[in-house]
Amino acid sequence: MATQHVIGIAGVGKMGEALVRGLIVGRVVPASRILVSDAVPARAKEIAAKHGVTSRETVADLARESDILVLAAKPKDMPSLVAGIAGHVQRDGLVITLAAGVRTAFIEKALSGRGRVVRIMPNLACAVGEGATAFALGGTATEHDALVVEEIFGAIGRVTMVEEPMLDAVTGLSGSGPGFIAALAHSMIEGGVRSGLPRDVAYKLALQTMKGTAELLLIDGLEPMQLFRMVATPNGTTEAGWAVMERRGVPPAISDAIVAASNRAATLAAEVAKAHG
Repeated sequence: MATQHVIGIAGVGKMGEALVRGLIVGRVVPASRILVSDAVPARAKEIAAKHGVTSRETVADLARESDILVLAAKPKDMPSLVAGIAGHVQRDGLVITLAAGVRTAFIEKALSGRGRVVRIMPNLACAVGEGATAFALGGTATEHDALVVEEIFGAIGRVTMVEEPMLDAVTGLSGSGPGFIAALAHSMIEGGVRSGLPRDVAYKLALQTMKGTAELLLIDGLEPMQLFRMVATPNGTTEAGWAVMERRGVPPAISDAIVAASNRAATLAAEVAKAHG
C-alpha cells in the first residue's frame, strides 16, 4: 500500500506542489510521510509549512529517507538533480521522474543501478484529484512498481501505462493540455462578455460547460464529434459558431499545437542526451 511508503518530492514548483496537494487530498499517504526539497531551500520550507509536510535541506537527504523518490525538476535541471542524488538513492527504492523528454535510460545510467526508474507525465489537475497521467517503466522496473504508480496516481486522477516512446506525445496532449484548455476557456469567457454577459457569469458558465462536456464524453463513452452533432442543429447557433471556427482554422490549429508540443518534448530529450550522454 502507498500509505506505508515515505514519498520524497525533489522540486516543488507548480507541478511538485500540485503533486503534494493531490497526495494529501487523495489520502494517498499522510502528510507526515511526505518529504520535500527544492533547489531553493526557502521554497521547500514554504511548501512544508503550507501543506504540513516535512522539508529537507538537500536532495541527498531526501533520497536517503524516501523509498519512493519523485524527481519533479524541469528538464534542464534534471542532470544536476540526478547528480545530487546519485549514491544516495535507496538500492531498492523507486525513482519516479516527471521531467518532459528525459529518458529513463539517462536516469538509470546516472544512478549506476541504484533504485528502479519509472517515467511519468502527470498534469496540474492532479492538485484537485482530476489529473491525467501516463507512465512508462524503465528497464529494471517491475510489475509491482506499475501497481504502486497506478495506486498513487490513480488516487489523484486517471492513469494509463504506455510505452516510453509515447510519452513525448503524452507531454504534448495531456501535459501541456491544461494550458491549452485554459486559453480556450479564456476565449470562451471573452466571447461571453462581448455578447453581453457579466464577466463573473461568463466565467462560471464557460468553466462548468467545459467540465460538464468532459464528464458527458467520459461517462457516455462518446466520440467528441458525436456529441457535437447532438448539439448542432442545421442553421442553428452552434453551426453558426462552428463556421467561424473552421474559417479561422481553429480545429487544425489546436491539433497542430499538440504536435508542436510533442515535438518540443522530443527535442528536449535529444538536447539532454547530447549534453550529458
